[in-house]
Amino acid sequence: MNRAKALIATLLLCASSVTGCAAFAAPTLTVLGPWTGGEERAFRTVLSRFTERTGIEVRYQGTRAVNQVLQADVQKGQAPDVAALPSAGELARYARSNDLIPLRGGTLSEQQYGQQWRQLLNLGKAERYAVPVKADLKSVVWFNARVSDRKPRTWDELRTLTSDLIGRGLTPWCLGLEANSTSGWPGTDWIEDILLRQAGLANYQKWVAGTLPWTSPEVKQAWSRWGELIGLPGAVRGGQSGALLTYFLDAQKTMFDSPPGCVLEHLPSFAIGGYPPESQQRFDFFPFPPTVANGPPAFHVGVNLAGMFRDSNAGRELMAFLASEEAQRIWPGLDGSTAFSVNERVRDSGLYDNRAVSKQVAQILTSNNTLCLDASDVMPGELADAFSRGVLTFVANPSRLDDVLEGLDKVQSGLPTQDRLAVSCSR
Repeated sequence: MNRAKALIATLLLCASSVTGCAAFAAPTLTVLGPWTGGEERAFRTVLSRFTERTGIEVRYQGTRAVNQVLQADVQKGQAPDVAALPSAGELARYARSNDLIPLRGGTLSEQQYGQQWRQLLNLGKAERYAVPVKADLKSVVWFNARVSDRKPRTWDELRTLTSDLIGRGLTPWCLGLEANSTSGWPGTDWIEDILLRQAGLANYQKWVAGTLPWTSPEVKQAWSRWGELIGLPGAVRGGQSGALLTYFLDAQKTMFDSPPGCVLEHLPSFAIGGYPPESQQRFDFFPFPPTVANGPPAFHVGVNLAGMFRDSNAGRELMAFLASEEAQRIWPGLDGSTAFSVNERVRDSGLYDNRAVSKQVAQILTSNNTLCLDASDVMPGELADAFSRGVLTFVANPSRLDDVLEGLDKVQSGLPTQDRLAVSCSR
């Protein structure tokens, strides 16, 4: 008899008693997360399966201001049982303040998750504190495969492709930097990728940890190279001013027109949600290019992590379920889903067999590549926000780069040095 049936039997039995069923009511968990709209519906599908399996009810609250809501709830002593955050750095800070509950062994199967993910999920501590809900691959460039089939292997080849497309009378880059309260973040992804792939893993980790200044030659070069690329006349649809005013998901809307409004796009893997069906084979991607060909593969990723803020058997059951192959298959398997699991069994289950591009993305996320957490997701919130604003200032006026970087160093110097995730990359 499964748990749900056992609970029903118990409730029927106690219904005829004098005291009733109050003492045997099924537990109810509260879950806080960043998903609203269609993403909320998808996550509720995952939670509904958990309730079917266990009889444990779940009350989900979705908000785009998840970090602020969680901070207020923790301060009031009213933390949810489980919270899912888009920022590993924020979750790590709760682990350091002992507001996050460590997970027991067995919550996350060693056979289903690679070493990189097992290390990253420890949030820099000896114990494991988080499970992944879904992930995005970031170090990629998407392109209209009907217009170009070239996959640059180096930064110079990417610049050449950009120039060649301009020479053909085409606009190479789709770029939108407007994102409501987080405007500028698509540009931070560019800078993070250039730094990781061209300045190397060690410099990327020092920068994320706050020990490599923003004004250092390595960081400044990453900004400068991005500015030079998008500053080429005709490189960006609408020009740099257009990029500042275009919502980031709207930039791709003309990518598959005839003729296309733009050909290339640098966005995380969720971008494919706005592309034609994969069966039409109209889009593809290539890894963000390093300085030299055949450099060691390194990818930066975004991941939504769930952590437990109230200790209970029901909460631990939910955490184990979220990490399980069954739960990890649900969201990526929904029609039109752009979610990816980092569970290796999901990758090998045949879920992506009819989606060739998605299968490649899943392979990268779960193979023996070096994986680095998105730097903005690891930095303190004040610094990440300043980074995004700095991108907008730089794109509007590239001559102000020194001012932007000096300002970011000042913001960084005013933050506690211990307020950082200790491990940002793993391989």
